[in-house]
Amino acid sequence: MNKKIKGFILPLIMISIIFLSGCHIQPDHGNAGEYSSNEIQAYNVTFDDSALRTYIDIYETQLLYMEMSESDATFYIYNFKDGSNQKILTVDNFALKGKSNALIDDTLYFYLSLYNGSELENDLYAVNFSEDKMYAVSKNMYSQKLIPLTVLGGSLISLQGNNTENGDFYSFVETMNSNQNMEQVELDTKSGTPISGKVNVPRQIIYLTSDGSYLYALEKSKSDSSFNCFITKYNSDFSFISETNITDLLKTYELTSGIGSFSVFNHYFTITDYSNNTIVSDFEKGDNQALLYENDVEYVRDFSGLTANKYLYKRNTNQIYRIKEDTGKIELQNFDLENDSSNIRVMLSYGDNLLIVKQPDSDHDGSETVYLIPQNNDKS
Repeated sequence: MNKKIKGFILPLIMISIIFLSGCHIQPDHGNAGEYSSNEIQAYNVTFDDSALRTYIDIYETQLLYMEMSESDATFYIYNFKDGSNQKILTVDNFALKGKSNALIDDTLYFYLSLYNGSELENDLYAVNFSEDKMYAVSKNMYSQKLIPLTVLGGSLISLQGNNTENGDFYSFVETMNSNQNMEQVELDTKSGTPISGKVNVPRQIIYLTSDGSYLYALEKSKSDSSFNCFITKYNSDFSFISETNITDLLKTYELTSGIGSFSVFNHYFTITDYSNNTIVSDFEKGDNQALLYENDVEYVRDFSGLTANKYLYKRNTNQIYRIKEDTGKIELQNFDLENDSSNIRVMLSYGDNLLIVKQPDSDHDGSETVYLIPQNNDKS
């Protein structure tokens, strides 16, 4: 089952930039959808179109987004319940923000890359949703940019990387201690399986994630001309538990242009490469076959742990996929939100609260509507 989709290879700057217009909030009642019989009530809001915006994440009914100018980024929290829009911080010398965020209690963490002379520094920021505050936590000058973050056992864990004096790149893991300082930790990889009966080839970690109970690392090794990739499972003490060789899986679906995102939930995992090809697969089947393989599909990460529903969406369409964790069945899910005249640009999730950004077709002026579908609206 060798499939290939010729996609434009995205640059490492994986940032969704949105144009919005208007300034109102109103309830909306949907009708029966094409794939399900949902009747929903959603908050919706539009903003003026004078700025570039990136939607970062939602916490309950609060949306964190940023507006970018040539040299800075300003961060806001919009609350769908009361319609308030709070400016929380402006960061100067802004360069990059990756897609990876991590939530501990009511605080969201993420890295920004900021200009520091002729180089880029990595600044870790925290946004406290209860206090509507954003502040810097730490910074580094490592070579790694767009730093993956995850949470395990209430601790923030990040994947870092740097170049040696001879130019070689090496990856390592940091965790945030009680004083909000970053400390390097060692992953115990001594139980890793040798390749073709040979001594283990040193591996590079290319992504980190967690399912809340365990840490998972995407690790690659290269021996001569052979490339091998593994998903390695660790406990909260960073000790090795097991590994899954996914080399053949990546080759089967030709996910060869670098890993853009990686998530694990229940006994499933999803990987997206920089060509926007996405697979969803099952650890337990181990047959190198994907439950889903699509181009321009993105997994919707949910930090709440409050629902078994997992979602993906296909960009620039109205296709939303819901994964049933108990069966692995993937169903098309429709929310009737002006589907005939607009497409999904961004989708975020917190529990059963779904945030959907709809962009109109080319005949419109570029304005977009942001919907928040509250809990218990999904009746299918």
